[in-house]
Amino acid sequence: MIAFIRGLVRIIAFLLVTLVLVPPYLLLFPLGQPVRRRFIYLWNRSVCALAGFKINRQGQPYQAKEVLLVGNHVSYLDIPVLSFCNHMIFVAKSDVAGWPLFGFLAKITQTAFIERNPTRAKEQKDLLQKRLLNGENLMFFPEGTSSDGEGILPFKSSLFEIVADHNVREYCYVQPVTIAFYKHKNGQALSRGEQDQYAWFGDMAMAPHLWNVLCRKGIQVDVIFHPARRADTFEGRKEIASWAATQVHDGLKSLKSPT
Repeated sequence: MIAFIRGLVRIIAFLLVTLVLVPPYLLLFPLGQPVRRRFIYLWNRSVCALAGFKINRQGQPYQAKEVLLVGNHVSYLDIPVLSFCNHMIFVAKSDVAGWPLFGFLAKITQTAFIERNPTRAKEQKDLLQKRLLNGENLMFFPEGTSSDGEGILPFKSSLFEIVADHNVREYCYVQPVTIAFYKHKNGQALSRGEQDQYAWFGDMAMAPHLWNVLCRKGIQVDVIFHPARRADTFEGRKEIASWAATQVHDGLKSLKSPT
């Protein structure tokens, strides 16, 4: 019963926060990124608090205008956690735009949607490069889907092409990011079953998963911002993908180690 009441209170609070913040965000949208970021940060901070997340951030987001952030993907919960840690524009599959409520929120926060259509690959790459060079820190998940969080899936190198091109590689940096849902708030390890309460993968339905998260007390979420490297220090996109995957994998390994 306590868990049910907790979940009910949190879902009502989530809807109220969204209702309070979205209209002024849209009204003030033309004022530019600095104003928008305040609203986005406040919404994500509220969501993390309502989920009972204690965010433990290690490392610092690289302070440059042209940064491509890449990391492992555990759940839709990654989005508010990472956005709480640093402002970023997410690159997502086009079908996310059709999700109830969350698709709308993704659109108004300028998520870059991409289609799995080879005929549009160059057009989409050019658009992402333009946004990156215009000072938007882009974040994408090279695994292509979410996992159970125990390790990482192979990093697909195709999207790394946006920083591997000769006309942009000397300006752009790549920063790997590790996110993990491994610990209770007191630092003790979650059991495998408890981790699965937060990881969203396979054919899990979002609504019951989110309800379950909101009913739970909450956990510690670890985020590691690894050192960034300029894209022109790599030979090509495959080398960048391999390096980024190693950084993220090592980050997960370090978080699993007893402290």
